[in-house]
Amino acid sequence: MLSTKQITLRTAVIIPFVMIFIITMGVIIAFQKQSYEAMVVDISNKQLGSITENVTLELNQYLQKPFQASLSLSHNVGFNHFYTPGDTQPIEQYLFASFSDLYTTIPQLDVIGFGGINGEYIGLRKEANKELTLMVKDDRTKGELIIFRGSQISKDVRSIISNYDPRKRPWYVPVAQSRAPIWSSIYANADERQEITLSALTPVFQQQEFQGVMVTDVKIDTFNAFLKEIQSQSSAMIYLIDDQERLVAHSTGGSVVSWGTPLSPKGDRLLASESANPVVQTSAIHASQQRIFNQQGTQRFSIDLDGERYFNHLTPYTDQYGLNWRIGVAISEADLLGELPANQRNSWLIGIIISAIGIILGFFALNRIVKPITSTVEASKHLAKGDWDSAMPKPGHIYETTMLVSAFNEMANNLKASFRALRNQLLHDSLTKLYSREGLIETCDNLTELNGSMLLIGINKFRYINDSLGHHKGDQLLIIIAQRLRSLFPDEAYLARIGGDEFAVYLPNPQTVEQNTATANRILQVFASPFVMEKDNVIVNISVGIVDCCPEHNMTLWLRNGSIALSNAKQDSTQISRYSPEMADISRNRTLMVAKIKDAIEHNEFVPFYQPIVDLNSGRVVGAEALARWLSPISGMIPPLEFISIAEESGLIGQIGEQILNQACNDTIKGMREGKWDENFHMHVNLSVKQLSQPSFIVTLQDILQQSGLPARNLTLEITESRIVDNDPITLQNMQTIRQLGVKIAIDDFGTGYSSLAYLHKLPFDCLKIDRTFVNSLNKGNLDTSIVAAVINMTKSMRVEIVAEGIETEEQAQLLSQLACPLGQGFLYSRPVPYHDWPTNLVNMK
Repeated sequence: MLSTKQITLRTAVIIPFVMIFIITMGVIIAFQKQSYEAMVVDISNKQLGSITENVTLELNQYLQKPFQASLSLSHNVGFNHFYTPGDTQPIEQYLFASFSDLYTTIPQLDVIGFGGINGEYIGLRKEANKELTLMVKDDRTKGELIIFRGSQISKDVRSIISNYDPRKRPWYVPVAQSRAPIWSSIYANADERQEITLSALTPVFQQQEFQGVMVTDVKIDTFNAFLKEIQSQSSAMIYLIDDQERLVAHSTGGSVVSWGTPLSPKGDRLLASESANPVVQTSAIHASQQRIFNQQGTQRFSIDLDGERYFNHLTPYTDQYGLNWRIGVAISEADLLGELPANQRNSWLIGIIISAIGIILGFFALNRIVKPITSTVEASKHLAKGDWDSAMPKPGHIYETTMLVSAFNEMANNLKASFRALRNQLLHDSLTKLYSREGLIETCDNLTELNGSMLLIGINKFRYINDSLGHHKGDQLLIIIAQRLRSLFPDEAYLARIGGDEFAVYLPNPQTVEQNTATANRILQVFASPFVMEKDNVIVNISVGIVDCCPEHNMTLWLRNGSIALSNAKQDSTQISRYSPEMADISRNRTLMVAKIKDAIEHNEFVPFYQPIVDLNSGRVVGAEALARWLSPISGMIPPLEFISIAEESGLIGQIGEQILNQACNDTIKGMREGKWDENFHMHVNLSVKQLSQPSFIVTLQDILQQSGLPARNLTLEITESRIVDNDPITLQNMQTIRQLGVKIAIDDFGTGYSSLAYLHKLPFDCLKIDRTFVNSLNKGNLDTSIVAAVINMTKSMRVEIVAEGIETEEQAQLLSQLACPLGQGFLYSRPVPYHDWPTNLVNMK
């Protein structure tokens, strides 16, 4: 009965619309994020662009003043002819007067000096106490560079530097070569302080003759202070990098000189990627990896460092005096936008929280709606796994789901009844009412232990019984056989029909080998009596495979072992075979061999070897027999005994035979063309009965003859006598058609099968090949009474050729000649060889 609290599914569907709110929040957050990113990029570009422009302007002024000072000083020294070789005193007085005025207006000036063309040097250096230090090298100092403690020559000396030559210094050489104003490379001074310096260099001319170089030094440390002052106004980190990606200066403090790294030896300036400042270091590494240093114009990029995003501008800086630097400006997102990122994150967090609350509420409501449906799904899964005793779903409070659950429960109950019926049919054979194969496996696997024994009973050639009696009577015969088997065994035995014509009996109690053998013989005796089918008496022949014991608690393995034993029993004369582990190995090896044979067929590994057929009177080679050989690239030559029987049983002999026939026909034509064989040469090729019984064989034979170009008269197909099925209409018809094509037929191994004149008259053939066993038994004492003599005499009126096989000695050849046997083959003449090894030394044997 339906509850009054139920609502319709349409009403319940309204609840999921709450999810629209979540989607809306997601869209808003995504839009805000996109807008925020666009805003951040725009602000960072403007802010960093402004800072870069400011740094460029300030740097221009910062560097211009010392360079202008250098230009002015060089002009005045040259104009006033202050330079006299060996005497720098006039320049000293001029520089002292100038530096006293300049260092207050140009605080970044550290040293002003002059180097003459004759190696003189005069300079003034600013100290930390704003006093000046005089540095002189001329005739007064006897060629040594002396650094005094004051601004005058005195006995108070700071240091003396011998062998100092200003003409070899980095601030002199570029101007001496170019004779033009230029910035030096960044280098270390030669004085006792060895400070890292950038110098403004200008040439000094007197009467248009080059006299030396005027130099004004700017300490690199002063650049750091300069950049730090700019940073204090903007919160942005500023750094300068030269064209070798080494640091010139940065606003965050710290030395730019290396204390020794693999890339920067001690005393060199650090690479920007080696900076102690993580922002500068990471920015430089990113710029180097992205090849930004090789690109023109301002390059903009961002990096992430310790959860913080930094925006970067890297801008080229050049001037007319040779500087080629890049100005790097980096600012964190927090410094750029203040509290905006935090507010943005908070808004996103609030949106996520609201969305999560909406999701939870929606999930709760949806769970109540779909619970009956999900419980129905779980119940259906249990039913699909065969768990028919699982709990059924319960209806909820929604009308439609209640109707669905009720219909499902009714269907499940019907399925349970149907499944029980189907399961009974699966576990029991519907015809004999014995266990089926599946029923036997399931029932016995549920036993506590499997320590009994098993017998597999197979009806030999049951297909023929079905064909002769009809399938209805065949089914009735199976019912009677089942009843007869049931009467033989006690009630505790498990009987099953495991195949169309196979029965299995599992005896749960341990049995001795003798008891199992006696049971198998009793079954054979019972089946020796004919079965009465209405007016017909039917003789049923059976084979029995015995499994005495199996260590595995697995009925499937028992049945496999029994099947192997039954297969061996069908080939045994006693019709009884007992399973042994070796049988499984043999079966497994045969299966592996079948797979190898299939692979060998695909790769054309089967080739013909040829054994000559000789005219015993003249010794002339009149033909050859093509024998199949397996040349494996892995195992080498595999003997025919190892694969012929398996190929015949597996049905692969036909494909092997077709490959051999095709190759033999082509080789025969090739041998005739090359003069190896004459035009009357006969090629004998073995043909399996399975090939001969195929209706399509004639078409295959015609195709091979046409493709190879071999005349039909040169081909003889050999058929083993013992394997020809008597009265098989397809076989006989194909033999007649083969002869009509002009191809000859030889009966191989004659005398080992059903040989009789009456039998021979039924078969169309052109040649008999006497089996080697009869040739081996020939001797002078039994020559006239031998089977070979009888066969030759018997076939004289048939006008067929006779070939004796297995000739190994000269005596055998002579005896066969005495019996008027025309042809022979054997090891006496040659072993089977490939085409290219065909013997060329065969001579007349007479």
